[in-house]
Amino acid sequence: MKKLIVFGILCASLVRPAAADIIFDNSLNDSNIRFNPGRLEIGDEVWLAGQQRYLTNFAFEYWGTNSAGAGNPLFSGSVQARIRFYRNNGPAFSGYPSPGTGFWDSGWFNILPTARSVLVFNAGLDFPAAGLYVPDSDITWSVQFRGMNPTDTAGVDFFSPQTVGGEFPDYWENNGGWRLRTNSIGPANFAAKMQATLIPNPAEPFIRIISSGTQTFLTWPGWATNFNLETSARIGTGTAWSAAGGTAQWVDNNFVLSTPAQPGPAFFRLRKP
Repeated sequence: MKKLIVFGILCASLVRPAAADIIFDNSLNDSNIRFNPGRLEIGDEVWLAGQQRYLTNFAFEYWGTNSAGAGNPLFSGSVQARIRFYRNNGPAFSGYPSPGTGFWDSGWFNILPTARSVLVFNAGLDFPAAGLYVPDSDITWSVQFRGMNPTDTAGVDFFSPQTVGGEFPDYWENNGGWRLRTNSIGPANFAAKMQATLIPNPAEPFIRIISSGTQTFLTWPGWATNFNLETSARIGTGTAWSAAGGTAQWVDNNFVLSTPAQPGPAFFRLRKP
């Protein structure tokens, strides 16, 4: 059965949230190894289980101390952390593609000293309400700390082995360029957990149409990789649809197609074969 979706300028729906499945989990087997990366950005390359790629929850574990006083509830400096997600499509290091195109960035946020805390990012608060689309099954997530004074330290905990998904025993370090690093004590895998849905309900993507001068821009969600964009000069019984010309570009997790403005009416649809 073919699925037909025809939308106007903008379409929105209220839907029941889809149940999220765990696509990566390295939060159960504590290696009892603390890692202090200083101010360098460090990344853990992971591959995700299943087919669910609309990320609804991401959790990671960190620790932080201020040696200036036992039990001090604050850092001496203004310590912050930052999480980033990357596609592994960057320049090769030792034959392995490095983190390249970023597809999510938390920005800098404040953290407090802790023996161990889990920070959770959620759809609707940190990610888009429908979830953050993850374009690949093999990605790198990174963490970076800054603002530490001499008595402040912050880092991550190593856990291994993972229970869902997979990862390599080394990690990426960005020190003016990405390179792979290892830890002589054991696998350098950071504690983290990811949950995602297959496709948000409803499964029908929408088209957003924006006119600007002599150009028309059409955008639709990046998860709709198996839909074809078609166009027609009219709609109704016996309408003849044809493939829309041009090549869509990937911009901020969406497909974007630029086409010359039409002198008459133009209708567009996404059709799933």
